[in-house]
Amino acid sequence: MSQSKPTQSSATRLDEACARRDELVQSLLAMNGGNPNLYAAMGRNEGYDSLLCSLRGEEAIIEELSRNKGTDSKNR
Repeated sequence: MSQSKPTQSSATRLDEACARRDELVQSLLAMNGGNPNLYAAMGRNEGYDSLLCSLRGEEAIIEELSRNKGTDSKNR
C-alpha cells in the first residue's frame, strides 16, 4: 500500500519552485555563454529548448502560487 505525501504549505512549494527556477536559469546561462537574454540561444539545440520550457513552467507555478499567497493573506 502506498503512503500519501504530506501536504506542503504554499510557502514551501513557492520556495521550492523558486529554487528550481534559479537552477534552470544558471544552467541556461552556462549553456549560452552567460548571455542574460536566455532566449538568444533558442533553437540551437533540443536540450536548451527543453530547459527553456521547464523554466517557463516553473515561472507559471511561481506566478500562481504568488497569486494564491496574496489571496490567502487578504482573506485572513
